[in-house]
Amino acid sequence: MIAVIVMLAVLAAVLGVICLLQRYELYSVEKQLKELSTENTNNLLRSSTGTADRLVTEINRLLKEIRKIRVEHTRKSHAMEQMMTNISHDLRTPLTSALGYIDLIRNADISEEEKKRELEVIEQRLMRLEELINSFFEFSKIISGGKIPEKEVLDPVGILEESIVHYFDDYESRGRCISLYCPQRRLKISSNRSMLLRIFDNLVGNALKHGSGELKVSIVQEDVLRVTFENPAEINELDIEHIFDEFYTTDISRTKGGTGLGLAIAKQFTEMLGGRIEAKAEDSVFTVLLEFNV
Repeated sequence: MIAVIVMLAVLAAVLGVICLLQRYELYSVEKQLKELSTENTNNLLRSSTGTADRLVTEINRLLKEIRKIRVEHTRKSHAMEQMMTNISHDLRTPLTSALGYIDLIRNADISEEEKKRELEVIEQRLMRLEELINSFFEFSKIISGGKIPEKEVLDPVGILEESIVHYFDDYESRGRCISLYCPQRRLKISSNRSMLLRIFDNLVGNALKHGSGELKVSIVQEDVLRVTFENPAEINELDIEHIFDEFYTTDISRTKGGTGLGLAIAKQFTEMLGGRIEAKAEDSVFTVLLEFNV
């Protein structure tokens, strides 16, 4: 009888110690959670006594999931901020051009034939502006909602030529030119027209802002579709390493008012379309290579 009482007393003492340890563990978990809620940290909970390991493990799993969701939310918000930063510049370009031609028609002494040509240019610029506005709505839905881009079978040569034509006058006004090498005139690819045009626009526009001399563009389809943009530019290995980073600008691009978004957006859209983009610099020649599955 005495032995039974002693065993019960020992068991009660052990249970009491376990309860005390678990109570202390819960207090420690509560204290750590309060600290984590007020700090921007990646720390996880630590078990003080080992009596609530399963609880601590589960809470740490939830903490990791919450942080993952928070990072993804921050990324999407940042992507939207990028887009809004870039919208003002992209919309202003065709609008400013159209206003310039309107002022020319209004104030210059030009013939009716010349006015007709200028009005056609204005129409092209305003149509370009409308296309950009429509595209931005689509881009915002894709980026913010993780929406898969809608694809269709299209001719990448025609889209590339459209981008080159858009910048042709700007290059010519700077004493520069664009050459296009395309041995196959009719190519087919499954892609998103608006996003592909934006990629080409950003790369041609980036070469205009930060490059010099002739921009050589080639588009060839073999096992994959390869599009290459090549022009002289002052760039080093550090620039190449970070060239596709968001908001990254070189010393040269800072003096030219670059936003550091053009190539970052080109990279993002290329990857969203299932493609690959890379850059390299050799002998003061800057090259960007695009590859898409056909």
